[in-house]
Amino acid sequence: MTTHTINSFDNYPIVVHEFKPQTPNQKTVVFAPAVAVPQKFYFNMAKYLANKGCNVFTFDYRSIGYSRSQNIKYLKDHGYFSWALDFKTISKYAKEKFPNNQQYMIGHSYGGNSIGFSDAHQYYDKYLTIASQFGYYKHFSLKMKLLIHLNFRLFVPITTTLLGYYPSNWFGLGSPLTTKTAKDWATFLLHPDSMLHFTKGNNTTYYEDIKAPMLLISIEDDLFAPKKSVDILGKRVYNNANITRKHITPSDYNLKTIGHFDFFRIKNQDILWPLINEWFQL
Repeated sequence: MTTHTINSFDNYPIVVHEFKPQTPNQKTVVFAPAVAVPQKFYFNMAKYLANKGCNVFTFDYRSIGYSRSQNIKYLKDHGYFSWALDFKTISKYAKEKFPNNQQYMIGHSYGGNSIGFSDAHQYYDKYLTIASQFGYYKHFSLKMKLLIHLNFRLFVPITTTLLGYYPSNWFGLGSPLTTKTAKDWATFLLHPDSMLHFTKGNNTTYYEDIKAPMLLISIEDDLFAPKKSVDILGKRVYNNANITRKHITPSDYNLKTIGHFDFFRIKNQDILWPLINEWFQL
């Protein structure tokens, strides 16, 4: 594993880790993280894929993990679209480094939702999203509806006003977030059009241009990405992509729980990760 610092579209430094295979298979994999989840969470899977022969890249969005080089308050105007351009920067870097490789993406939650927030799709031949969803809260369980209302209608406005950022770590939601990111997250969850709402105004999205094969994985006990919300993501958002759907029930794999995060944990390497091998033909 080697570490690089890559300047994003506005010269903000983004920290990237590259996992190199001993026997390359001419395939590149780039991880797109979930909201507030640092790249180190994906390191075990990245090592696994490198051992399969892939050139693998992980990174942190600005203000997260290793890419938190400025006080988060100074980045208050940077949100989902800045993150998407960070992802595009890394995608371009990976493609230029291995131009003859097939390039694949693994997107976790927001990472899989964000593909259309930039034109990064031009660098990819295939996608795999895990727990990525059409975020409108009414597709969630009653418990989650209540938590989303409480958090994003009350705590986000209060904390961002008083502190100048959103202390998501206080609520068990990962790394602290910039004000803009927290408000974008609120829009994603509270607006009936979810991510498609961002097309309105001065923003440009590229969801209609995404046509490559895409496997959307949902998980039965995932409260953050219920099956219905993942179905809608495929039908309404990635409607021009070549979609394959897979819904995972933990008991089918002799597991008690998987939830929103355990797919990526090394304990499931021999149980769930073969699904990646199959999709990417490793």
